[in-house]
Parts: sequence; structure tokens; C-alpha cells
Amino acid sequence: MTLNVIANDPGAFPCDTCETNCCKEYTIFVNAHDIFRLSIGLNKTPESFLELYGAKDYDLGIKVQEGLLDLALKQKDGACMFLEESQDIFRCTVNEIKPSVCKSYPFGFKNGKLIQMDDIMCPTDWDTSAFESMMSIHLKKDKEEWQFYDELVLEWNESHGEKKSLSEFLKFMINRVTLVIER
Repeated sequence: MTLNVIANDPGAFPCDTCETNCCKEYTIFVNAHDIFRLSIGLNKTPESFLELYGAKDYDLGIKVQEGLLDLALKQKDGACMFLEESQDIFRCTVNEIKPSVCKSYPFGFKNGKLIQMDDIMCPTDWDTSAFESMMSIHLKKDKEEWQFYDELVLEWNESHGEKKSLSEFLKFMINRVTLVIER
């Protein structure tokens, strides 16, 4: 998704002055749809861009032979592997297919209203009213994708547990997302 904003003040779009600190400071956890989009868009296997983390939530961690895991994007030089420097600025090289948490940042919902998250790393505050209609749609989709992923992990854990490998889980996951998308 490309964020196209037309503003009266050419400097009003916060991403124009972005220092990409969020891409450098956060671990970027991904869901099934994120992995599917990146795999298809990059024509690469998930293993080529995923990092394994020990799961902090026993109920939602992926149970595979390798252990109880969560999946995130690999890091390169202390930042997201897809962040590259160009002309003294850093930009995302997978912007059109970037993970949903990246698309959502720095927004969330509170009491049904779009808000800017606390403690953001953006160089300026956002005018949430300018982004409300676009971000509301995206955040709803993001929530649905994470719910799908959580249900997928629970199904896998109940059916396979530690009996199968991460590679088998990734194939299972990609097949399930493919079925949903093809409907």
C-alpha cells in the first residue's frame, strides 16, 4: 500500500522527515499474511527473511521441533533487513508489501477512535484526522490477519505440536493463506 497524501503544507507529511528509527529499534514480528506477501513479492522462501525468536507467550508461540517460536524479520546491521540507505536517508525496500505492523505504525485504536501510539519514534506528531479513513480500514484488516494467524498457530499446535519442523509449519501456513486469498 502506498500512502499518498495531498497536503496544503508540503512539509506536513511526517514520513517526509522520517529517520526510520522504528525500523532500527523494533523487532518486526510478522503474521501469516505478511510472510505470504513477502514470499510472493520477493520470490523468496520465508526462511530467507525470517528470524526465529523464543516465544514469550506459550499459548501463541509456534510449537515445532526447533522449540517454541515467534517469527520476525531478520536484522542487518541492527535494523530491519529491508531498510537500505540511499542518498543519506534510509528507506524501506519492500514498501508495497511491508508487514502490517509497519503499515500501521504509529497508529492504533482506543475506544473506537484512531490514536497516535504513545512513545512513538517519529520526528513529528501526526494529524490523525487526516489519516483516519485510510488507517481505520488498514487497522481492521491488520487485526483480522493477526486473528487468522493466532488461530492458525493454535490449530498447528493442537495437531502437530513439536512433532514437525518449522519448515513444515511455514508450508502449512502459506497453503492456508493461499486458500483464503483464492476464495
